Amino acid sequence: MPTTPDAADRGDMSMRDRVFEKVEALRRHHEGLKDRKHGYLVRPLTLLLGWLIVIVGLITIPFPGPGWFTVFIGFGVLSLELHWSHRLLTWAVQQYDKLEGWYKAASTPVRVATAAATLVLIWIVFALIAYIMWRFELAGWAMPLLDRLASWTGLHK
Repeated sequence: MPTTPDAADRGDMSMRDRVFEKVEALRRHHEGLKDRKHGYLVRPLTLLLGWLIVIVGLITIPFPGPGWFTVFIGFGVLSLELHWSHRLLTWAVQQYDKLEGWYKAASTPVRVATAAATLVLIWIVFALIAYIMWRFELAGWAMPLLDRLASWTGLHK
């Protein structure tokens, strides 16, 4: 019986290995579900769950934790039903591993500058999303806060 790596060994695994290990376990479970009484519900529920996981992963990327891993698992769930998702997942994980290798090999000043630029980019994206929500009144629950921020920055509709 093959053994799975323990938590200490997982730190040495590439993102590709970690993602595809999880996706393979999901695939085995998924195939078993299709053979059950209500197997016709498996595809739509798999697609719904996959997109939900991708969205949660995208939201959590800027925060500490497994944001990218969550995105990749979401695409792995989608790949159970969609072939293009498997190709995208394979390519994205390879790019992630290349970037991680480059980042680990970079000097400290380059790593700090890269982290700072990434944080600035994340804040720009969040500010753009907030502006669009405010401008088109897409979030009624947040409008009082967004209106105060807009008046503080001098923006007008």
